[in-house]
Amino acid sequence: MLNKYDVIMIGCGHNALIAAAYLTQAGRSVLMLEKNDRPGGFLRTEELTLPSFKHDVYAAAHPLFL
Repeated sequence: MLNKYDVIMIGCGHNALIAAAYLTQAGRSVLMLEKNDRPGGFLRTEELTLPSFKHDVYAAAHPLFL
């Protein structure tokens, strides 16, 4: 059976997640596709060095958008 969606979004960054939330509130069906293992795009926090010590992984990229 083929599913039909009103909107298909490629990439699940924070802006796409917010847009999808608004679209679903408006009654649209949304399919989101992401190549990474979790959504969020450039907003990601991970324990890289020590347990319970969290890093903003892509924080250095924020000045690129200014």
